[in-house]
Formats: sequence, structure tokens, C-alpha cells
Amino acid sequence: AAEYGAMVNEGSTLSGGNIIFPDLSVLGKGTDWQDQIFKQAPMQTHSVSARGGSDKVTYFLSGAYLSQGGVVGGIDKSKFDRINFSSNVAFDLTSKLKFILNANYVNLNSKGIQENSFNSIIGSALNYDPTVPVYNNVPNTVGQYGFSKQILSEIFNPLTKLENTYNKNVGNKIFGKFEFQYEVLKNLKLSTRFGYTKYDGNAKSFTPLVFWGLNNVDNSMNGDGTAVAGKHNSVAQEKANYNSYTYELFGNYSFKLAKHHSFETTAGFSMQKVSGNTAGSTRQDVPFNSWEFADYTAATGNNSASNLFANTGYYYQYEKRNASLFGRINYDYQEKYLVSVTARRDGSTVFGKQNKWGIFPSGSVGWVVSKENFFKSTFIDFLKLRASYGSVGSDNVSPQYRTILTDYLASLYGSGNSIGYTYGNNFYSGSTLASLGNEKLGWEEQTQLNAGFDMNFYKNKFNIAVDYFEKRTNGLIYQASAPAVILGSLSAPFANIGSTKSSGIDLTLGYNSKIGKDLKVSTTVTFTSVKNKVTGTNAEGTARITGGGFFNGQSQTVSVFEKGKTPYYYYGYVTQGLFQSFAEIAASPAQAGAVPGDIKFADLNGDGIIDSKDQTQIGNPFPKFTMGWNLNLEYKNFDLSVLTYASYGNDVYRALERNGNLTNKFSSVLERWTGPGTTNDARNPRYSFTDANNNSRVSDRYVEDGS
Repeated sequence: AAEYGAMVNEGSTLSGGNIIFPDLSVLGKGTDWQDQIFKQAPMQTHSVSARGGSDKVTYFLSGAYLSQGGVVGGIDKSKFDRINFSSNVAFDLTSKLKFILNANYVNLNSKGIQENSFNSIIGSALNYDPTVPVYNNVPNTVGQYGFSKQILSEIFNPLTKLENTYNKNVGNKIFGKFEFQYEVLKNLKLSTRFGYTKYDGNAKSFTPLVFWGLNNVDNSMNGDGTAVAGKHNSVAQEKANYNSYTYELFGNYSFKLAKHHSFETTAGFSMQKVSGNTAGSTRQDVPFNSWEFADYTAATGNNSASNLFANTGYYYQYEKRNASLFGRINYDYQEKYLVSVTARRDGSTVFGKQNKWGIFPSGSVGWVVSKENFFKSTFIDFLKLRASYGSVGSDNVSPQYRTILTDYLASLYGSGNSIGYTYGNNFYSGSTLASLGNEKLGWEEQTQLNAGFDMNFYKNKFNIAVDYFEKRTNGLIYQASAPAVILGSLSAPFANIGSTKSSGIDLTLGYNSKIGKDLKVSTTVTFTSVKNKVTGTNAEGTARITGGGFFNGQSQTVSVFEKGKTPYYYYGYVTQGLFQSFAEIAASPAQAGAVPGDIKFADLNGDGIIDSKDQTQIGNPFPKFTMGWNLNLEYKNFDLSVLTYASYGNDVYRALERNGNLTNKFSSVLERWTGPGTTNDARNPRYSFTDANNNSRVSDRYVEDGS
């Protein structure tokens, strides 16, 4: 806290302001807000299962319970509970007919906290004023927790946020399958299968009136416990329904020709329907400002010309259907030469009339060299060479939050808050065009090549597998962009406007052995190296598509999807140290607002001006390689498993700070520039409440090693 106070004083006075903390000696260490919010997260699991049967019937039954608390706020505010039951039963109805029943039930019950923003619980803990005591010491004010006299919006005491977090989410899911298997002939089997999934969810959250502190602009409650004029509490409730049904009919036929030529064939078709709907409502004025009364039926808010948000609701539904024809032939010659050929014809309702169907073939070959007569080795026990090439289609266009059944069509949007009309003193909602359609939307196709080998050696104690892979994705489905003058407030349509290429090596090395009479050792090391590249982003392949961003006082775009680059590489300015004097600024490319101690940005295009044209790739979110190590030990009736994972070479863009004058900072700010020659590290520019140079713009200042 004392260091924070000193920095705030420095930032204020260098900007021409007053000293905010006149006596730093009384501040001391202050409050560690992270220590206040993080709690032990207990976890418990219990399970029971039984199996048995006879020659005609076999069964497996199980039940389990899992409960896990959250590390932020403890089980009072963050918790996940799951109860599940499973049953698998197989009946031999006749010598040729078999019936399989699989049924599962899952109950989910959870509550959570706000995440991934500066005013979330963790964001507030990182950025909040450390001079504030945990508990309120200001007389005649409601609320038990302390508040800042400096930070008066957006960032709050995280304990106050936790105390005023109320929500629950309950879901029930049933899923399973019915399957008949009939042996028509000795080597011909027909299977028919019906799979189902049904999920019903109910969610509720309550936003109470809150007193955040004296003079806080976000207060909805006054210090005396009364509501701020024009402020209301509210309850939000949502009910969701999801259904999925799948039917498959296929046959398997195996036969041999001339003794050594073995064939296995499969052919069939499948159909799937996915549908669902969601209805939600929000209503203000919950009695007694209490979670116990937080229900839509108990709230009393009514819309008026002056308050359109008192009582709102929404409803949407979606549906997607798929149909597929598929076939496969496997060939095996003396377990030495292996060939497999597969073909699929898939259809989806999310695509336009011309592109509903796609054909996706694939094939693979294998050669077990160690089966050959000429192969003579006492060291290598098994050696197989293999290769495959094929394609699959994706219709991964989420139809949720859309009031239409297909995604190539335009959609409508209705909102009780902004679209509609007032009649008398009541507001009535309406609908308007929300997004444009795209009849040309079609399948996203992924084509992959694999080549490698498998080998066991030294009495099968060691094994190694090596693969080279190359995957190309064409027709990558994106939500297209278009000039605002064309779209206005409309959402752009989905389109096939992207293509990527990924290539790399997979390596697996294993060891299995028995040491002595009772000790078994099994260990595996894996290594993967991948290179990712964008090969196109639209018809011409050259468009630049912006990706993720964040807000730190200004909206910041961090990642870009662009031809010839890593997908979603970090995009920003390159730093070249700090300006040490006005003379250095005058001798450098024009950089508006810069003063000594500010970051010096690179003029990459050489036009003598630092502007958006100088932005470039400043980081790569993908690792150069990943590794894993798995160790299993068994000794009599005891076993031990250890798993280690490593990732190397990826960058992380640090976006934890709220760029406010009075919010807390990382301790590295203590190494800031304080005069000529004190530092030239671009991560630590001068500290001031004024920043005309925009030192906090997206740059490699915030790119860190994510290994």
C-alpha cells in the first residue's frame, strides 16, 4: 500500500495535480486482495458400480456423485455438483438377434462468479486500491466491507462483489441408445441404432442494490440503505431445452478370397436432428432486495415510457438436420499388407441449396515389414509402415441465438429494450432484420495427410511411433465482414472465407517391463511440433480479419487472422526503448504527444511518422512444441500414476491491468523511468496520469513468454 500511495502521488503531481496520500507512513503493507478472495477448493467424488449376468443377459450399473468448490469465494459462491447414473444391458433375444440398451442420467447444479474482465472478482482483486481495509470503518454506512476514496467506478472491492453475487444453474440430462444387432449370415451382421440426448436447464441470477462506497458513480444503493433514484434491483431467469436424435442403419460383411485375402466391408446411412429453444426474462424490483425473493413472479417491475428495462424477455429456437451415407472396405493380406478406403456423403440444413451435400473420401495403407520372410532381426520385434490421406466435412455453424432454422438465411431480431413502440404509457416490443443471408454458404473441408511407422524392439520392452502430418482446411466458416455503410446495424452473414495449413511431427516413445517378481513399470514420452499458417481469408485470399481484444480504458484489438501468417498472431507496435530527452524525440520519427520517459515505437514503414501503418506481428500464440510424460508403476495391489505436460515457445499477451490512474499496478512499475539514463526498458516507461503518447497501446511491451 505504501508503494501504491507513492506511485499515485507521483502520477498525480507529474500531471499537475495534488498529493493524494500526504502521509505514506500510515499506509504500511495494506490489503492483499488476492489473499482475501482465494480459498481452498474442496473436492469429493463417490462412485459405486455393479456388473453381472448370464449367458443370455449381461448388465453394468453405476452411480456417482462429484462436488467441487471454486478457488474464488469458496463453496458459498462458486460450486459445481454432479450426480450421474448409468445402465448398460445386453440381451441375446435369439441366437442371432441381440438387443443393447444404454441409458444415462446426469443432474448438474452449479453457481459461479463473474470472470474474465477488469471488474470481475479476480480483475478487481488485481486492480483494487490496497490502502482500503477489508472491513468498513466509515460510520453510518451500509455494507461490511471497505471502499476506496480514490477508485469510484468499474473496479470494486472484490469481497463486496462476492457478497452481492447470486446465481444458480440447474440442468437435467438424459442420453443413451437402443441398438439391435442381427446376424443374417455367418459373416453378415446388420445393426440399427437410435441415440438420443435431452437436456433441460434452468438458470437464475439476481442483481441487488449495492452500496460500493461514498461518491461511487456505480452505486445503486445509498449509504443509508435506500435505493438511489432511478436505480433498481433485478432478477433474470432462463429456461433452455436441447434435443438430439440420431438414427443409424448399417451392415458389416466379412469374407475371404483365396485363403489369404481378407475383406471387411461396412455400408449404411445415418440421420440426425438437433433442436432446442431458450426463453428468458428479466424483471426489476425484487421485494426486500433479497435473493430469497428473487423470482420473476415476485418482482413487480413494469415498463413505462421512462423505464423500458423494467420487464423484458426473449425467446429463440433453432433446428439443424443432417443425413449421411457411408461405406468402408478394409483389405488384409496375411496381416502384412493393409488397405482401407472410406467414403461419406454428408448433408446439412445449415447450408444453401447448392451446397447442402458434400462428398468426403479417405484411404490408408499399411505394411507390416516384420511379417516378411526376408526380415531377419533379433532386435526389432515389430515394424509397420503406414500412410493415410482423406477429408472430412464440418458444418460447425452454431445456430444458437438465432430465431431461424438455417444459417444461410437472413434472421430477425426482437428486443423489448430497443425495438418497438409506445402506446399510451406502455412499451410494446417488435422485430427487425438482424443479419443478412448467404445462399452460397457450404461445407468446411479438412484434408489431412499422415505418414509414419510403429516399431517395437528389445523383446517388446520399447516401442516408438513417429508421424508426419499435414492438415489443410478450406472453406473455413467465418462471420463475414462488410463496410458499415452497407450493413448499418445488421450482422454480417456467415461465409466460407478462410483456409489454413498445419503440419508437424508426432513422436511417441514407450517402455514396458517387469522388474523382479511384483514390480511393473510403464512409461511414455510424447513430443509434438506443429507449424500453423493461414493460406487465405476470402476470395482473393488477402483480407485481414481481426480477432480477440480487450478493454483497459480503451478498446484494444490484439490478434489478427491474415494470409501468410500464424492464425491469430498478436498484432501491434514494436518498441525500441524509451526516449531519454527532447533532443532524441526531435531526431526520431514523429510520435505525437511523446515526452522524455515515453516509449519509443519503431517506424517500420520508414515514412517518418508513427501511426497504425507501423503495426506488425509481435507474438505467436502457438507453442513451438509440446511434450508429455506418463509414468505408471504397479507393485502387488498398489499402483501409482504420474503425468507431466510441457509447452514451449508460445507467447502470451498480458492484459490484466486496468489502465486507470488510480488502479493498482504490477510491482515492475517501481523500476519506471525517473530521468535520463535511469532505464531504457520499454516495459517501464515514466509514470503519470497523463499519457498523450499512449504508452498502453498494443505493443510487444505486453508480450510475454508463455512456456
